[in-house]
Amino acid sequence: MLKFKHLLSILVLAISANVVASGVSMEMFQMKRQINLLTNAQTAEEFTQNADKFIEVSKKAQATMPNSLDGDQEKFKGYQQGMQEVIDVVAQAKNLASQGNLTEAKTVIARLDSLRKLYHSAYK
Repeated sequence: MLKFKHLLSILVLAISANVVASGVSMEMFQMKRQINLLTNAQTAEEFTQNADKFIEVSKKAQATMPNSLDGDQEKFKGYQQGMQEVIDVVAQAKNLASQGNLTEAKTVIARLDSLRKLYHSAYK
């Protein structure tokens, strides 16, 4: 029984270390999922709810330094500015959707793909 507890402790520690080491990968995965939900939203209300979730996850990612930056604070500032630009685009689209302009909101969201490509090349 004691060996089992030790093995379980080691397993939990290994999993915890792996989760911490992932940096912002979980948030990025969630952001990608939210973009798909925004793109496929059928109503302005659905779009607005998913935009709120996207912004929440994006702010978490903005506050977390990606492992690829190796602690470089200057690069982190650039990363944070890029994340703010992404958040601003979604906030703009959310505003349009809340005014009943779902089609325009989806057009604004389409800009995220070019931002993703730009910032992934710089910070991934």
